[in-house]
Amino acid sequence: MRRPFPTLPSAALLLATLFAAAAVAATPQERAAAVAATLAQARELGADKRCPDDYRAAEAANDVAVGCVAGGGDCDGTLAAAELAAARALGRIRFIEDLRSARHDWQEAAERYDRLVGRVATVAGLTLDPALTGEAAGRRVLADLDREMTALRVRADSLEAVNRGYGAWVEGGRAAQDTTIAGLRRELTAARHALWESQLRAGVAEADLSAAASRETMVQDREAEVRSLGQLFTPQEGQVWLTPEGDVRVRLTGLKFASGNAWLNPKYDPLLDKAAEAIRRFPDLVPEVEGHTDDSGPRGANQKLSLARARAVAAALAKRLDAPASSLAATGMGPDSPVAPNTTEDGKARNRRIELVLKAARGGN
Repeated sequence: MRRPFPTLPSAALLLATLFAAAAVAATPQERAAAVAATLAQARELGADKRCPDDYRAAEAANDVAVGCVAGGGDCDGTLAAAELAAARALGRIRFIEDLRSARHDWQEAAERYDRLVGRVATVAGLTLDPALTGEAAGRRVLADLDREMTALRVRADSLEAVNRGYGAWVEGGRAAQDTTIAGLRRELTAARHALWESQLRAGVAEADLSAAASRETMVQDREAEVRSLGQLFTPQEGQVWLTPEGDVRVRLTGLKFASGNAWLNPKYDPLLDKAAEAIRRFPDLVPEVEGHTDDSGPRGANQKLSLARARAVAAALAKRLDAPASSLAATGMGPDSPVAPNTTEDGKARNRRIELVLKAARGGN
């Protein structure tokens, strides 16, 4: 009977082994001795010659741990690192020795590799040349994935540039132009989603694809929540939409300030109550208030005025949420982010606005 092709120990099995060793070798000295014994076993099997990088890394980790134990400090972290490195070196040399034995069928190994590459191609939606095998097949799949992601990035960048160009001249009264911009935003969002999904497929092709399905469900749920929130405001009070980055924006079109003033009129209390409700509906998003002005007057004065108005609204919302005033960030955008041309009174009025931004967490934060 052919012996099954060997595999490296799973992460769960390796951690279980380390925890069991730690339970037996309770003191730092006993744990250090166990690491030394593991290294000796790996060296006896030839790890210092057949997998020198792993062996040297294990020796270096062991030297640090031994020094720490001798110094009498808190060595739990260094001992854990030494245990892991020694176990990896021993596992690697055992795997190599098993491969070198004549008991395994190398054709079976090649077939397993080809099946894995084929599965990656299938998950990524690629067609793999059946004549390719081994490393050539793997390189072809990686090259195809790279081309697909590059094309998606170019498409997303192009659509974003077009979107910025249209955004500079769109006016609220032009229904056809609004429709065009909305379509471009949907297309840009779809392109970004396609790029995210392609990157996800490339990174987790061998893993369970349920994560991708969960992300799609999350996006659909968020879009449904945003549509529901939009029904809270009348067209005169506010506009609500979901950005490609996953942020929720609420443009409070019904909230106005007197010229050159940051005083918040109490007549806007009902609208602010709705804005506070928007924050409550998305507890996982971080709220921020943006103040915007038109381009009339000095830019510096407009910057200060937009910040003062944003702070007034942030303080009012924080009070409704029973939160400290400092818990809501306020940003003064001045005249730098217009939504309409400043060449008409209507355009200037649209640019003088307050926007509530509910920000999603960014990668790495």
